[in-house]
Amino acid sequence: MEWLARSGLLLAAAAALTLGASLPTHAAGVGPGAYCPLPEPGQRPKCLEPARAAYGEVFDGLDEGQVSDAQLRQLEADMEAGAASENRYVALSSLTYAYYRLAELEANAPGQDPVVVERLQRWNRLLARAFESSSQDSSYQEAMLTAAHDLQARAPTVTLSCVDADGEQSPCDSTEALLRGFDAASSSVGIRGALESLLQRIVQGDDS
Repeated sequence: MEWLARSGLLLAAAAALTLGASLPTHAAGVGPGAYCPLPEPGQRPKCLEPARAAYGEVFDGLDEGQVSDAQLRQLEADMEAGAASENRYVALSSLTYAYYRLAELEANAPGQDPVVVERLQRWNRLLARAFESSSQDSSYQEAMLTAAHDLQARAPTVTLSCVDADGEQSPCDSTEALLRGFDAASSSVGIRGALESLLQRIVQGDDS
């Protein structure tokens, strides 16, 4: 597909992450103001506690197998603000976890839930906008790329509707669509250069 050719940097970064390349501490979920990676099944990592404290209703709903738009409103608003939000890392950790849990629930459901599908499509757009608007904060963009790879590696596949190269709606994988959104954002004015720089640091493991 044409978008893959334009997304070489994103895919190179994902490959480096898969192979265990070193990440700056703020992207790898170490220390304060960091993205908290998705936990292993049955684990409740300490780094996710600030997220639970900030968005308790969201986590309660996910634990019960159902979360409402009202419960998600504040989380989505903080995520919409991108790097400008004081809760940017907590919001990113929370939304990534919610994305993973909803994809997991959808994969185990007998049929496709249109509410979940619409929500994941909305979150893909939300994450892409946050990535684009945060071009001046490379640390946060690194964390967002780490979260996207985390979802690509861990979240079950959910089929969404995406716009293809011809402008037509076509089925696509949920995390593939997320990376498409990041690639489109990186092509905006002033974003590509910043993306190249931060991805170079990810691939090389430069912690400076």
